[in-house]
Amino acid sequence: MLPPRGLPKLGLLAVSLLLVVLSAVPDAARAEFNFARYKETDLDEFLARRRPATGLDVYPMSPLKLDVTLASNGEPCASGALKRSLIMSGMPKTDADALQATNCIAVRSAKGRELKVFIQDVVYGFLPNEVPVGDKLSIYAIHAFTSPEGPGLLVNEFLTPRSFPRADKPADKTMTSCGCWTQDEHPGVDFTSDKAGGAVAAMADGVVVKIETSEQAPADLPVIGGCGRYVVLKHTYPNGGVVYTRYVQLGRIVGPKGEALAVGASVKAKDTIGEIGPNKVLHFEIRPVAPGTTTTNKAWAERYANVPDMEWSRYDPVDPQKFDAASFGGVRKATK
Repeated sequence: MLPPRGLPKLGLLAVSLLLVVLSAVPDAARAEFNFARYKETDLDEFLARRRPATGLDVYPMSPLKLDVTLASNGEPCASGALKRSLIMSGMPKTDADALQATNCIAVRSAKGRELKVFIQDVVYGFLPNEVPVGDKLSIYAIHAFTSPEGPGLLVNEFLTPRSFPRADKPADKTMTSCGCWTQDEHPGVDFTSDKAGGAVAAMADGVVVKIETSEQAPADLPVIGGCGRYVVLKHTYPNGGVVYTRYVQLGRIVGPKGEALAVGASVKAKDTIGEIGPNKVLHFEIRPVAPGTTTTNKAWAERYANVPDMEWSRYDPVDPQKFDAASFGGVRKATK
């Protein structure tokens, strides 16, 4: 088995221990959002589809890409029907309840028909600054339901002719976010695999502190992201230093012998903690508990201050390619 090529150097926290079967790293940056899974759809054709006479027709969160014009940059709207539909489609109730989508925008089709769509709050936060009313954009949304009034869509991301790729960023930058965020807000590294199902290994000895099993885990705060299934490990150094690592976009979450992984389990370096998901991408983060990395914003405190298994998210991720594990852990480097 050959080690992955082109991995960043991380001192004692060797990323070469992270991946058991991944065989390649992208030559250029991967987008922080999986645009490819969204099916290109004409809005006029979509609006012409059958609607129920009463009630809601629920859909299995079908991902759609729609090229539209922004007709209105938003107003508050009730999301009860959206959340009910997501739960009926299989999203855990806790995830649906946690979804923050309190605004709607209006978009216009090529033939001038308008549709009001839900938009995640964190995505909506960027929209007014990037897209003037009347400008064209592409929205990446899931079709959750259709009512007599029309389809219910939830926008997870948007692009304009100017917004992607970002001209002010180097083309080979590997910092990504795996959710709906810009590259600056959510450092990490993406690794690609030739196939799904390959084992993902723990980077170093640690304890499992968080397991997210929902493939449709909602995006919430920029430093957390909507990343689907993931595992978080806590690594403690002899000097008392603590680092959290997160392994994101997983398929199955399993232990080294194929058993179910559980919070509180101790794992050794190279132990299997999960498998590569269907997107064939592993997103990896390092979150040191250190001055300058602690999130103190009100949004985090209101949502997670009393949720023990989200403590890891208090600490902002750092660039894995620049993190000096040996210095952080107080471990002396070997001298010649």
